[in-house]
Amino acid sequence: MSQHTERRVAPSPRGLRRREQIVGAALELFASGGYRGTGITEVAEQVGITEPAVLYHFGTKVGLLRAVVEQHADLSRSFARDAAEVGGLAGIRQIPAFARRSTGEPALIKLFSVLLAENFEVDGPAHDFFVEHYRALRASVVELIEAGQRRGEFRADADPRLKAIEILGALDGMASQWLLDPEGVDFVAAVESYIVALERDLASTR
Repeated sequence: MSQHTERRVAPSPRGLRRREQIVGAALELFASGGYRGTGITEVAEQVGITEPAVLYHFGTKVGLLRAVVEQHADLSRSFARDAAEVGGLAGIRQIPAFARRSTGEPALIKLFSVLLAENFEVDGPAHDFFVEHYRALRASVVELIEAGQRRGEFRADADPRLKAIEILGALDGMASQWLLDPEGVDFVAAVESYIVALERDLASTR
C-alpha cells in the first residue's frame, strides 16, 4: 500500500494580508457584539469578501475566534515569560511596562475581556483555550516569584501559586475598571502603585 504524505502549503503574502484583515475585523466586531452576537457574514461584509472566503482561511467560526484571542494571548504570555526569565524584583518591576503598552490597544484588551466572560462555562468554544492561557501565565509568575525567593529578595513563606493568582486577578480587575471608565481610572498609575505595594509585601525580612 502506498503512503501519502500531507503537504502543507505556506500562505502567500496576499493570503497573510487577508488573514490579518479578517482577524482585525473580527476583533472589532467580537469586542462590540461578543462572539455569540457576531456572525461570520458580518465579518465577511466588514472585510468586503464572502463568508466562504473567511472560512477558507480559518475553517470554522471557532477557528477564527482562536486566531483572534491568540493575538493578545501571545503578547501577554511572551511578556510573562520574559519577566520570569529576569525573575525576582527586576521581573516584578517590568509589569508596569506591559500596562503602558496595553493602553495603546484598548480594543484588544476589551475583546479579551468580552470573550473571557463568554467562555466561563466548560462548553464555551474557547473555554479550554482560556484555561490553558491562565495556567501558562500563572506558571510564569510562579517562576518569577520562586527566582526572587532563591535570591533572598522575596520572603520564603510567600506561596508563589497563591501570589500568582492574586497578581493576575489584580491586573485583570484594574484593566476592567479602566475599560469601563478610562477618564476616571489611570490604569498605568494604578499598576505602578500596586507593584510598589507588592514589593513591600514580598520583601524579604532577612
